[in-house]
Amino acid sequence: MREIDINECHNILLNIASVFDSICRRHQIPYYMLGGTMLGAIRHKGFIPWDDDMDFGVERQYFPKLLKALSEELPPHLQLKTLDNSAHFVSNFIKIEDSRTLVFAELYDDAQEMGVFIDVFPLDQGRKNSFQTKIFASYIIFLLQLKDYLYFDPKYRKGIKKMIATMMRKSNICSYKQALNYIDRLIKRNTKDDSGYMINYYGIWGKKEIIRQEVFGQPQAYPFENITLTGVTNADAYLSSLYGNYMQLPPEEKRLFHNKGMYFRE
Repeated sequence: MREIDINECHNILLNIASVFDSICRRHQIPYYMLGGTMLGAIRHKGFIPWDDDMDFGVERQYFPKLLKALSEELPPHLQLKTLDNSAHFVSNFIKIEDSRTLVFAELYDDAQEMGVFIDVFPLDQGRKNSFQTKIFASYIIFLLQLKDYLYFDPKYRKGIKKMIATMMRKSNICSYKQALNYIDRLIKRNTKDDSGYMINYYGIWGKKEIIRQEVFGQPQAYPFENITLTGVTNADAYLSSLYGNYMQLPPEEKRLFHNKGMYFRE
């Protein structure tokens, strides 16, 4: 296998993102760049130089339509990965992976069919009352963190967290997939169409992922490298809520890749 350098990784990601964008446009499915992808669009007009994946969000109401379109229209070299068809899935969002590549992720001992990928997250609405929304979101975030103890090997944890992970895995309370499906049902039952909030429960930022709906607004076009992708209406408010002073580069020691290694399957 030949190792993929970061420039080659970015070209592969752009190809996946371009296909995703085309399918969404063809089926009138609005989507948003999220997290570091949205940050890259604003700060770098493309990729954060050390970023090796991409994040997007689609409102929950469009997700069934999106899954159907992706399953039918992705080109042969791209694969749709979900909780149901991937052994390495630990959350209820989806990945679109390039099957010609192999990725060794930070928390796994092996790649198990993971390729260079983009993540697509369902975006949910909470209750109209902001206090209720934040309380419920905190509960869901807690459950999702607890769920991780059922999946990740305890050797990746230390101290009391390692003890809890070991006990939970030995107890056989439920599988992590059963836990995820239960959590997803809770989220869907709580979703309201006029909440005033957009929430990415499966994002990495916890409570910071509770964003006023007007910040997302209607998807806006942004240049991203040599293509155009859509993102949030109020990029400044969104990025400030996640990163604070987002235009300031982090110190070099924090400019880290997500993955341990990427390779072409040759």
